[in-house]
Amino acid sequence: MSQAIRIVQISDCHLPADPQQAYRGIYPHQNLRALLQKAGAFKPDLLLATGDLSEDASRASYSAIQAYFEALGIPVLALPGNHDDAALLAHTFPGSPVDDIAVSNHQQWQIIRLNSSIQGSPEGRLTRQALEQLARLLAQEPQRPRLVALHHQPVAAHSPWIDKYRLLEPRALLDLVTRTGSVKAVVWGHVHRASETEMDGVALLGGPSSAINSLPGKDKFSDDLQGPACRWLELRTDGSVSTRVIR
Repeated sequence: MSQAIRIVQISDCHLPADPQQAYRGIYPHQNLRALLQKAGAFKPDLLLATGDLSEDASRASYSAIQAYFEALGIPVLALPGNHDDAALLAHTFPGSPVDDIAVSNHQQWQIIRLNSSIQGSPEGRLTRQALEQLARLLAQEPQRPRLVALHHQPVAAHSPWIDKYRLLEPRALLDLVTRTGSVKAVVWGHVHRASETEMDGVALLGGPSSAINSLPGKDKFSDDLQGPACRWLELRTDGSVSTRVIR
């Protein structure tokens, strides 16, 4: 009998090559290990890693991330952020999108991963090729529930420090995901804060950072003393999505 698919979304790890190197006054390696241990106790089926996994795009940082994730013993679905090397990430986690979209089926659900990163730039953009591939895919099997994941926020986070580095020209993506009715949720990272809203019945879910998070509505990054966090998702057999935040 099919059960809900349990997913832990890990984002914005910002791991440097050196485990003793600080990031915004905290130690990302330490925070990621602690958060994964807590999330692992909930027995997730999948780990969805939504970008900025590395801080310096180094091989050493990706090797560390791979080891931390493998400790959970579950499949990893990764995608790049603006701090990542998309090709190196795809080498570490085969199937991570670079030029093409990534698609995987999980029971009746389909998870679609997009590469919104622009090399050398903090803001994001989806290529025409990726959008055309997404449009063709969504035209097929309209009854199959889908989750779409990317790194950059397609809607405002209402925090000026990160909204200036948003997904550029997001309307094309939003039109696609709201048009067919098969996309039930869009999830992303980048914003270092959990957020939840909806558009035309599609859940729009910003993911928190495993390293450090910021308070909402601030002009500058302002530490959220609640600490690192991740998003928990359950994709249910009736096509609905439930979610909460694990700190």
